[in-house]
Amino acid sequence: MKRGVLAILIVVLLMCATTNGFILKNKEKREERAASKASIPPFLFWRWGGKDVVIQYRDVVRNNDSMTANITAYFAIPPSLPNQEIMDIEFIPEPDEILQDKYGQEVACYHFILPPGEKREISWEVKAKIYNIRYILLPFLVNNDIPSPIKENYTCDGEMYKINDPFIQGIVENITTGVNNILIKAIKLHDYVIKTLDYAIDDRWDDAPTVLKRGNGSCSEYCFAYISLCRAAGIPAKYKGGTYLAEKPPYPDDIFHRMVLIYLPNYGWVPVDMTFDEWILHHYAFGFHSNRFFALMTGGGASQYLNWTYNSHYESNARLEVNSTATWLEWN
Repeated sequence: MKRGVLAILIVVLLMCATTNGFILKNKEKREERAASKASIPPFLFWRWGGKDVVIQYRDVVRNNDSMTANITAYFAIPPSLPNQEIMDIEFIPEPDEILQDKYGQEVACYHFILPPGEKREISWEVKAKIYNIRYILLPFLVNNDIPSPIKENYTCDGEMYKINDPFIQGIVENITTGVNNILIKAIKLHDYVIKTLDYAIDDRWDDAPTVLKRGNGSCSEYCFAYISLCRAAGIPAKYKGGTYLAEKPPYPDDIFHRMVLIYLPNYGWVPVDMTFDEWILHHYAFGFHSNRFFALMTGGGASQYLNWTYNSHYESNARLEVNSTATWLEWN
């Protein structure tokens, strides 16, 4: 009887998805994209509340050193994703080259010289459509068939994850022993992070064992902790960084936001935002985020261009000061 009810629910969701339509465009590695596409069912998610947005991202970089700065700057290029469609983007000035990092994220690259005490502005303006999105997560649809490229790239270790640390391994063993379903494992690990951490922000990012032992962290540190636990449990996980509209536009955001994406076979990459679950309902943002979030990039760890950041990154021989702002100009 329960299976019959679920079947009816799936048909209804399929009709909703067909009515609303969706576009799945990502910039993952070619083989990963092909593997993911083959496993996505037509009732993957439901999205609604589309908003046309105009967002301007701007960096003001100043040379605070006594020497001339030789600078290479990398800017994440916002991707099209299930929750957002990029219509147009304009860079000021035009980048010197467009690169792609090992996670498939496109990056605008600039090379320039900046004398002592001088500053320079680099910006882009994007037009896009963003949606509320809700994944309908049913455990019996999730199996253990993870494509090899995804498993290889997103269950490996990193300096912020330390998945082989005995503390991380102990948590995973205690929570997931006897649990075979990937979705149930992911929910249990999510609940552990929510129970263990309180939100706190400072001027640095610590690794997962440090954050979980301390008991608090920023949105980025929540992500490092959850990704570490997921990867240690064999669940592919990465992050999505972006900007959140907290007030009516025009709204300047200089804090930004990061959330986790977990890979669930038969679903693909599903958003999990634990800092919102802290503030609203316990599983509100497990498989959901709103049309007030705009992703600047996705990444699995230390990118060769963006490092651990999710907006821009600078390499220089001199000491730089960088002020970054994403201004929501329209949200209609």
